[in-house]
Amino acid sequence: MYSTNMSSILQSGVRFRAYPDTGLASILARWIGCQRFIYNSKVSEDRLFAAQRRLELVWGNSEVKAPLDQAYAQFKDRELTPWLYEVPSQILRNGAVRWMNAKRRQLKKLGNAPRRRTRRDFNSVRVTGELFRFVQTAAGPVIQLGTKAEPVGRLPFKAHRPFGLPKSIVLREVAGQWFVSFCYEHESNVIARKPHELAYELNALDDATLARVTLGLDRNVADNCVATSAGEQLRFDPLTVKRMQRKEIGAKRYQRRMARSQNGSANRRKLVRRLARRLDYATRVRNDFAHRLTYRLVNSEARFFVLEDLKVGNMSRRPKAVKDERTGKWLRNRAKAKAGLNRKILASCWGRIDAFLRYKAGKKNKLVGKVPAQNSSRGCSRCGHIHADNRDARRFVCVRCGLTLHADHNAGINIKTLGIGALRDGAFFVEKPKKRIAFRRTDSIPTGGTPEVACGANISPDPRPAWVRQCATKQESCVARRRSIGL
Repeated sequence: MYSTNMSSILQSGVRFRAYPDTGLASILARWIGCQRFIYNSKVSEDRLFAAQRRLELVWGNSEVKAPLDQAYAQFKDRELTPWLYEVPSQILRNGAVRWMNAKRRQLKKLGNAPRRRTRRDFNSVRVTGELFRFVQTAAGPVIQLGTKAEPVGRLPFKAHRPFGLPKSIVLREVAGQWFVSFCYEHESNVIARKPHELAYELNALDDATLARVTLGLDRNVADNCVATSAGEQLRFDPLTVKRMQRKEIGAKRYQRRMARSQNGSANRRKLVRRLARRLDYATRVRNDFAHRLTYRLVNSEARFFVLEDLKVGNMSRRPKAVKDERTGKWLRNRAKAKAGLNRKILASCWGRIDAFLRYKAGKKNKLVGKVPAQNSSRGCSRCGHIHADNRDARRFVCVRCGLTLHADHNAGINIKTLGIGALRDGAFFVEKPKKRIAFRRTDSIPTGGTPEVACGANISPDPRPAWVRQCATKQESCVARRRSIGL
């Protein structure tokens, strides 16, 4: 007998505001710094090994392989790095794990090579289950950090929604405020299906039903909103826009005061914290707007959302310098105007809306597709005529059939039509393969050859000059010291 109460296991992520005291905040800041040091040391070590391997390849030694591991003990030294002994070893290990995750993304061609990080872009610490546990108190749940034998302290946090128990947490400091974020598994009554399965199901619908459950979305810059094919315009609240403008004015004022302050003074640190809070306000507002907008879309009757395939990175790239071939002087390339457009594009939450809509629609078994953006704003949604004169700012008037609509509404209808056509043509039927890469353990032989070669038998003379062999020997003798200081 099979049960009809089928369910699936889903992962959800939460982010709560944490309230550590002064002592615990100092300890967490030390954990962040040590984990960042291990991460940067692994980056430098990987670069050193890659450079050494390239040098060996030049001299024909193709069997040498650069080591790829999560070892971190070589960076601990009582004289050079005594502060690493003041934090739990799990914190240092997690720094090496974070580097390995970034390295694997590079090998899968999902991201760039890991690079050295600073306090600006690496101000968090990953804590695994050995160093935390959730404790229920009269005031609410708290996180007990440390082990039972060596407790560090209790971290209160504000849980604004129910959550499950995670295996690891991330503690982050943003503009003087602390946050705890983690993922947890939970059961869902909805059986999650893959996008290509949803595409087959939608393709089986008749034209009228498919048109009713399809929604085209046009992401705009001028109005800072999302226009739908149904004629809706979803935008920021006017009061919120005014608040962001005031915060931006206040941020510029604090920047001017910081320019006159003394480096390293307490007043400057206070100004930096206030400036960061004003800049962080706009980030939170945009995240909240993207979450509210996508929540509203996913809970509508639409089952197929169509977006333009916008290359945000290319669209927000600065223009190249232009030189006059005849005079040799640099010409105006409107870089200042393009910088203003880039800020508008990045402030319009295009990427956030895309990412949030995809994962929320996936939980509801709804499909999100992308279509080319060419001529979606200049083509007529009724007769299909494409001409630049059709659009006059926000007003769309077709020069052939006379259709008059809001330009963004017309673009949303065109995007919807393109999405339905792509679905009928089978553009979403193919399952996207996941990029995978396997790691296999190898023998720890420096030359990468057989044990006989490693012991010194049948070794051909080194063809390199004497001064190169001497430099290589000195370099090998200094590897341990270099690795301990992260060079």
